[in-house]
Order: sequence, then C-alpha cells, then structure tokens
Amino acid sequence: MSGSTRQGKNKVTVDNKNVDDAELLVMIADGDRDAFSQLYLRYQPKLISYCARMLRDDVAQAADIVDDALFDVWRSAGKFAGKSKPSTWIYSITRNKMISWLRKTREITLDDERTMLSMVDTAATPEEAREQDDVKQQLVRMMSHLTDEHRDVLRLTYFEDRAVKEVAAIMGISENTVKTRMFYARKRLGQMLEKAGLMHFEF
Repeated sequence: MSGSTRQGKNKVTVDNKNVDDAELLVMIADGDRDAFSQLYLRYQPKLISYCARMLRDDVAQAADIVDDALFDVWRSAGKFAGKSKPSTWIYSITRNKMISWLRKTREITLDDERTMLSMVDTAATPEEAREQDDVKQQLVRMMSHLTDEHRDVLRLTYFEDRAVKEVAAIMGISENTVKTRMFYARKRLGQMLEKAGLMHFEF
C-alpha cells in the first residue's frame, strides 16, 4: 500500500493523501472510513460544480445529489472492476444520480442525446475532462449500434422524456410495442455499457 504511516500508541494511522483512487476504492470496499473521507474530499467539490451546471446553479441541490452519489460509491466500491478509470466510474455514478433526479422532478427536459451527454465538468483536470469525453463518445457509439426502432424509442422516452402513450402515437405503434422495444433496447445497451465498464449508467 502506498502512502506514509505513523505509529500511534494503539494503532497505525495511514496517510491517504498520496494513495491513488483505485487503491482508495479497495480500502473503502474493506470498510475504511478514512479512505472514504479522503476520496470524498478529493471529488466532492468537482462533482458539485459538475452537477450545478445542469441545475441552473442550484449548488444546494447539486450537493445533495453528490452526497447521494458518493454514498453509492461507499456502498459499491467492491464492485469497481477496473475496466475504466476510477474517476470515470465515479463521474458515471454521479451523472446517473443527477439524471434520475431531473427526470423525477421534470425540471429540465433533455431533448437531445448529445445535450444529455455533453455534461463535462469545466472544473475537471484536462485528464478527467478527456475521460468524461471518452465516456460520452462511447455512449454515442453504442447508441449507433442499436436498431433504428430501438434508438428512436430510447430517444423519445429517455432523452425527450415523453410518456409511453405519446411515443406510441408518434411512432404509430401500440403502447405494448413501445414497452417491448424499450425492454430490448435497454437490455442491449446495458450489455454494451457493462462490457465497457460503465454499468452505472441508467437507462
């Protein structure tokens, strides 16, 4: 394990400031609260800035979403498989939480997949921005591998936030057909996301 240590009277205290993100996640998976505190301090300010951009600068709500996302990181750290960089994984969880909140409140309609995928943190380092852009490009490519019918259903239901009844009317199909296409589109996209190590995207 990297990082310096100092011997106390009863225990060894680990300085996590120099421990990389991947190792912190391993420690968090083992229940290390100090490691989680370090990861929290490392990411919380950047994630709040990231979310606030899509929340009309509502920093308080952004902070709530980030806390919820980082709690998920605490609970699921053991599931990080290393298929993507830790920062990409953490941003994916946060983005997923934010979009879920937006859909529930219906405060913002994400009417275009590129708008939805363009949420890159301006406060991120160049490396983190490149990672986020890579996630965006991967998802765009994955969408292109779906059939036209499945892609249209996802675009209308998830990106344009339309009800099943409305989608059925637009596409000229039954509501049951819309639901069936949604099921298979989500299943296929989920398989591609998992293979790419981005299983925390929600569709």
